[in-house]
Parts: sequence; structure tokens; C-alpha cells
Amino acid sequence: MTDTSPLPASRAALERLAAAVGRLEELAGRPTDDDALVHALDRSRQDYARLEEASRLVEGRLDGVIDRLKLILGD
Repeated sequence: MTDTSPLPASRAALERLAAAVGRLEELAGRPTDDDALVHALDRSRQDYARLEEASRLVEGRLDGVIDRLKLILGD
């Protein structure tokens, strides 16, 4: 009589699942490269601050030019 029960296949599947879970747990325990992320975030914030300041300067200059053009054109 041959064994037709799905037990051996189920056992193998459970072993593969346990091994996969073990690998995931191992990976989850590894430290991440938080320093690089923090540094990149700081650089992005600095870039944003510089761009924001440049935008304010351009806005002020454009407002001045528009006001002068209105004076010249009598608008």
C-alpha cells in the first residue's frame, strides 16, 4: 500500500515556511543605515531652506519690477 496522504508534502511546506520566517526574523534584527538616512534628510532640509530663501528674493525683485513697470506705463 502506498502512502497517498498529503502529510509529507505538508511537513515539507511547513519546514520551508519555518525557514523563511527564520530568515525574515534574522533580517528584521539587523541594524539599518539610519545615519545615512538622517544625513540625507538634513541635506534635503538645508536645500529646501536655501531654495525657499532664493524664492523669497526672486519674489521681492519681481514685485519691485512689476511696481516700476506699472509706474512707467501709468497703470
